[in-house]
Amino acid sequence: MPPPADDAAVRVQNKKEDYIIRHIVQEKIKNLKQILAMINDALEKAPEGGLKIKQRESKIYYYQQIRNDNKCVEHYLHKQDAGMIKQLADKGYYIKLKPLLEKELQLLEDFAHAYNEKVVDDIYDSMTEARKQLITPVRMSRTEILKEWKNEVYEVNQKYPENLIYKTENGELVRSKSELILANMLKHKETYLRYKYERPLELQIAGKVQIIYPDFTILNVTTGRIVYWEHAGRMDDPRYAMGFVKKVHTYMDNGIFPGEDLIITYETMNHPIATQHIQTLIETI
Repeated sequence: MPPPADDAAVRVQNKKEDYIIRHIVQEKIKNLKQILAMINDALEKAPEGGLKIKQRESKIYYYQQIRNDNKCVEHYLHKQDAGMIKQLADKGYYIKLKPLLEKELQLLEDFAHAYNEKVVDDIYDSMTEARKQLITPVRMSRTEILKEWKNEVYEVNQKYPENLIYKTENGELVRSKSELILANMLKHKETYLRYKYERPLELQIAGKVQIIYPDFTILNVTTGRIVYWEHAGRMDDPRYAMGFVKKVHTYMDNGIFPGEDLIITYETMNHPIATQHIQTLIETI
């Protein structure tokens, strides 16, 4: 049976949490690999033996301790050997730390390999439509998210239709060459991203619900995350710039913040936006 709106919101949230868990684990794995690479490099370059520290009264003495044929030989280290002292101290620390980090890395890699939310999604997606009508899934699968996105009906922005002159690869018309570039670059990521141009968004403005039209509303079909993208193409026009700043403040007043669920790009006549900047921002969605 069709789920209530609140249930759908919970299922989307579950999907986002899955993404966050996976992202955190992958970042931790990446970080551990970097640390272990640094440790291995330091151990390869470290001096022979270990560090022995002795304290007599208020003075501290450092020795390089080398074991050979069940014998232990100590060499006194002078002040000018500070670099070696530091290397030997690090070496002792890294030798103890390395097996623990390797164990942690193995556990995380095992978890990442076993953690596959698609298996859960496939259970619902494999059912017949008749059976799906009787079930409320615990979270929205990629198939469901795409279906809802595709079937959504809304009234497009009716203002200044004469400015819609640039045709995108998706077939819709946009208002500027920069928006055309942005739309086509998003289109090239359609394996996991979908976008809608000037899709209406209801926000609280001066205590009343009003509709604005973000340049792009972007859906990550893997995570269920929605991001809004506003491009300011005439920031050298003071009046335009003031209006754009006001629009950004409206987003923030409604809990939609730049760097989180809102991407902002801008340009002037003499400083057009660079496509590599657009690409970098798309990768964050």
